Amino acid sequence: MWTTRQGRLAVMFAVLGGAGWWLSRSLVEEPPPRSRGRAPNYVVSDFRAIETDPSGRPTRRLVAAQLRQFVPEDLSELDVPHLTVFEPDGAPPWEIRARHGLLLAGGDEVRLSDTVSVERAGTSLTRSFRLATTELTLWPKRDYAQGDQPVRIDSDGDWLTAAGIRLWYATPARAEYPGRVHISIAPAQGAAVP
Repeated sequence: MWTTRQGRLAVMFAVLGGAGWWLSRSLVEEPPPRSRGRAPNYVVSDFRAIETDPSGRPTRRLVAAQLRQFVPEDLSELDVPHLTVFEPDGAPPWEIRARHGLLLAGGDEVRLSDTVSVERAGTSLTRSFRLATTELTLWPKRDYAQGDQPVRIDSDGDWLTAAGIRLWYATPARAEYPGRVHISIAPAQGAAVP
């Protein structure tokens, strides 16, 4: 038989063992529940969209390798977007390309990133235009684009570099460049050198 002292020790060890077991179970971190990754509501491969004016003539065309639509956020992610902005007078269109893009607010704002280029062929009255940068935001309905990253513009042998750009691409097109600008103007062919 056990003495009173041995019984008390047995009860105390049992209580301590139970408390230790309970404490060890409560301190063991269970892995957090897996959060589902952000998933698009739908995906469209080889996406193509055309916007027309009231007479049915195309004003803009957007092509992308893939579009991922996120309805709650009202945004779409684009892979390899190519936006064509047609001129109403039949002049060469603006061709805008990038590796990645975001359509926000139902397409009212387009954010392009990673190797962005804006090109327009020249005519007998206008010069060719090619802009290269890493990020550019467009507001298509306002015919306006803005970028805060370094840009380079090449036009018929001339070039310009700047810290950013504000571009109004409706006719007549114009641009502003914040900060310091570097320009190189090539002499006209056949021009005499003094």
